[in-house]
Amino acid sequence: MRLKLPNMKTRLICTTTPRPKDLILNLMGREGDDVVLTTASTYANLDNLSENFKRQILAYEGTNLGRQEIYAEIIDPEEGGIVRREWFKLWPADKPLPKLEYVLQSYDCAYTEKTVNDPTASITCGVFKPQDGGMCVLVIDAWQDRLQYPDLKPKVIDEFEIVFGEGKEAKRVDLVLVEDKAAGIVLIQDLQRAHIPVRSYNPGRADKIQRLSIVANIVKAGRVWVPESSNRAGFVRDWAEGMVTQICSFPSTTHDDFVDAFSQAMRYLRDAGWLSIDPPPPDDYDPEDYVDAGIKRDNPYSV
Repeated sequence: MRLKLPNMKTRLICTTTPRPKDLILNLMGREGDDVVLTTASTYANLDNLSENFKRQILAYEGTNLGRQEIYAEIIDPEEGGIVRREWFKLWPADKPLPKLEYVLQSYDCAYTEKTVNDPTASITCGVFKPQDGGMCVLVIDAWQDRLQYPDLKPKVIDEFEIVFGEGKEAKRVDLVLVEDKAAGIVLIQDLQRAHIPVRSYNPGRADKIQRLSIVANIVKAGRVWVPESSNRAGFVRDWAEGMVTQICSFPSTTHDDFVDAFSQAMRYLRDAGWLSIDPPPPDDYDPEDYVDAGIKRDNPYSV
């Protein structure tokens, strides 16, 4: 919106609930230079709100969401994320890769070739057994790129040929996991023809927030590792930074390709039995005790 002020080229940009978008962050960073920033809170507008809406919005008082929705604060997207950055564990930069028991490559493909702003994302996870505790996952590769299908297929095949580790510990990819939608449908068919082990993933009716929430406890339990940067101690490697940032900032992100690739990878590894955060049974565990106590142990996946 342009303001007609004499001898000045001015613009007025209005927002409702402010989001940490690049434009907004840029303008806020220029406050005091060529930008004048004015804000207001919901309390200043209470007289114009219905009683029902007032009850709903003011219920967020004292929370991060309230800071954003009531007081128009720009919240660090990672503060409101489903997954916390500190939940990811750092694999020391000077430590070789662990012996990988299983390697999974997970793909979230762009919806169509015409969707210019949608990247395709890939995350490669290696399952390993730590010295203590249950099985863990090390993210050993992650990338995103805007690819049309003629470029996507050969790249996926090349990625499948990569060997991780050295010598006797070297491990090839065991399975390629592709979401069963859009370009992924064609990719699955072509990989099958190329005799590459591929499996389709159908998230069902769960939305993206639900999908990440379902596997967030795996990360919180300390089962997911990311390589540490060799140049900056305490930080993840550069190629993993975009992935971690997007996952920890979701749902306040522009793109969610890494989120989808990560969610389906963790869900598959959990359902396939590679990951479990359930406590181990006691040494004197006897399944017959459940029968005697009248407790029925049903298979949740049975029909």
